[in-house]
Amino acid sequence: MKRKILIFLILMLTFTFYSSAAEAEVIHIRLDGEINSAEYAFIDKNLSQAEAAGVDFVIIEISSLGGYVDPALKIRDRILESEVEVITFVSGRAWSAAALIALAGEELYISPSASIGAAETRPNEEKYISALRKEFAATAERRNKNPQIAEAMVDAAVEIEGLIAKDKLLTLTAAEALEYQMADFNASSLADVAAIREVDLNEIRTVEKTNLEKIMGIISSPYISSLVLIIAFSALIFEALTPGFALGGTVGIIALLIFFASHIFTGAIGTGIVVLFIIGVILILAEVFIIPGFGIAGISGIAAVLVSLFFIFPNTTIAINVLLAVVLFTMVIAVFMFKKFGSSRFWKRISLESSSKNYYSSSSKKDYLDQEAKTLSKLRPAGTIEINGKRIDAVSEGAFIEKDKKVKVISVSGSRVVVRETSEEE
Repeated sequence: MKRKILIFLILMLTFTFYSSAAEAEVIHIRLDGEINSAEYAFIDKNLSQAEAAGVDFVIIEISSLGGYVDPALKIRDRILESEVEVITFVSGRAWSAAALIALAGEELYISPSASIGAAETRPNEEKYISALRKEFAATAERRNKNPQIAEAMVDAAVEIEGLIAKDKLLTLTAAEALEYQMADFNASSLADVAAIREVDLNEIRTVEKTNLEKIMGIISSPYISSLVLIIAFSALIFEALTPGFALGGTVGIIALLIFFASHIFTGAIGTGIVVLFIIGVILILAEVFIIPGFGIAGISGIAAVLVSLFFIFPNTTIAINVLLAVVLFTMVIAVFMFKKFGSSRFWKRISLESSSKNYYSSSSKKDYLDQEAKTLSKLRPAGTIEINGKRIDAVSEGAFIEKDKKVKVISVSGSRVVVRETSEEE
C-alpha cells in the first residue's frame, strides 16, 4: 500500500513538473507615451524581472510619437542585450525614437493601421543625423532587416528608387513595412500576436505602471521640472526675505527633494550630480555666512549648481531652455517679492545694503583716510572694521588681520578701503 502511494505521489509530481514547463509565461509591456528616462526605467525594471523569472518572451507594444534620443538608445541597447526574447508590436505609430525601439525586437509585429519611421533629429544637424542614422542601420542589420531603409527613416538625403525620393523622410505604412521586410508579421491585436506565437492569450501578463512610477515620470519631464525648480528657488528667496525659518524654506527644500528624487527614480542621474549640487549650495552659504564679500566661493557655488542642473536634462537645447526659464521667472518673482515684503536682516547681509543702520559700504569714504579703526571681523583680506561707531567694509594691505586688532586706513579708492595693522606703540 505504501509503495502504491509513493508511486502515485511521484507520478503526480512528474505530471505537475511537465505541466508547469509546458505552460508559457509571457510579459506584455506597453510603450505608449513620450520616450524618456521614465520609460527606460520602467522597461529596464520589467526586463530584469522577466530575466529573473525565466519567462518565455516579452512583448513590447508600441504606440508613440517618439521622444528623446538618449533614453531610446538605452531602451534599444537593453532589448538587444536582454537574456529573454523581446518582440515588438507596433499597434499605432512608431515614429522618431519609437521607430528605433520597434526595430530592436527579435520579431516585429505591426497592425494594419500602424506606421513606422519619421525619425528626424532635433536639432536637425549633420552631426546628430549621422549618429542616429548609423544607430538605425546597425539595429536593422542586427535583426536582418534592410539597413538602407532604416537610414532613410532618419536622413532625408538617402534616396531609394521606387520607395523614397531624395529630401523626403521615410515613413512606412504597415503594408510597406511588410513588403520590404522591415516588419515580420501582420497583427491587428495582441490576440493575433498570441495566435502567431501559439500561446494562450490568458498566459500573457500585462504589467502596468504603479502610481509612483506615473507621478515620477510626470515630475521628471522638462516642463514640470522647470516649474518645480522655479517654486523651489522662489520659496527659498521668500525665506531669505522673511525673518526666521518657516514656510518658504520648508517648501523650497521639499521642492528640491522632489525634483532630485524624480530624476534619481527614473535613472536620469546618479548621486554624483546630487553631490555636485549640494557642494554648490554649501559654497554659496559659506560665501554668505563665513567669507566676507562675494568672490571665488560664491561664483564657484553658483557654477556648481548650474552645471549639476544642466546635466540632468536629456540634451543641451532642453537644458539651456530650462535653465533660462528658471532663472528668468525666478528673478521676476524675486523682484515682486522684494517690493512686496521688503528685506530681512539675512537679505541685507547678502546684499550689503548701504542704507543699513550704522553700516556703510559704498558711500564716500575719503574722510576715513589716516584714521584709526578696529577690526570687527577677521580680514582675509576682506572684512569689517569700525570707525567712530560706523561699520565699514575694508581689506587688509596684504596679510590677514585677526579680529579686535587696531588698524589704520592707508588708502581709499572709491568704495575700497585699505587698512594696515598698527602696533600698540603707534
